[in-house]
Amino acid sequence: MKKIINISLLIIGSSLCLHASWLPIKGWLSEQLISYSWHQTTISQQKIKPWPWADTYPIAKISFERLNKKVVVLNGGDPTTLAFSAGAIAPFNQASGTQPFVVAGHRDSHFSFLNEVLMNDIISLADKYGQNQLYQVEAIDIVDASTGKLPMLAEDSPLVLITCYPFEALGSGSGTDKNERYVITAKRL
Repeated sequence: MKKIINISLLIIGSSLCLHASWLPIKGWLSEQLISYSWHQTTISQQKIKPWPWADTYPIAKISFERLNKKVVVLNGGDPTTLAFSAGAIAPFNQASGTQPFVVAGHRDSHFSFLNEVLMNDIISLADKYGQNQLYQVEAIDIVDASTGKLPMLAEDSPLVLITCYPFEALGSGSGTDKNERYVITAKRL
């Protein structure tokens, strides 16, 4: 009887460990697949999905040299896309277009470092054609998303990065922070 209990506890403990490690493994694997699909996209200049059933594909890569941070930007701003990386929001999802390029990401994952971005920081944006464009941070705003208004988007094709705010309010449930967004606007150099 004691042997059956020990084996049962071992099976239960092993199952719990496997279950607990699933999300970190899934996160690591998806990051690797997204990086690989970005690499393949830059070589082929085609839309390469990170996995066959993905509803999105990489369209750009943003780099923050001072912070040593890089994020592959996926096409779309839906919850599924944002679960795996930052996403460019239509109709502002053309990295080499003439309109703003607007990217959203979660404050507790891919954009958790945005609170470290400073005024005048340089951000590099690479598109699938290998073209790099430099941007300089010119504004950092906290806006009420319930109004539906972002800071004025200039005609000179800025880069706009958006995440929830405040950063340290994860899981607070207070309700007051659910509509606030941290918005970084960078001008093209």
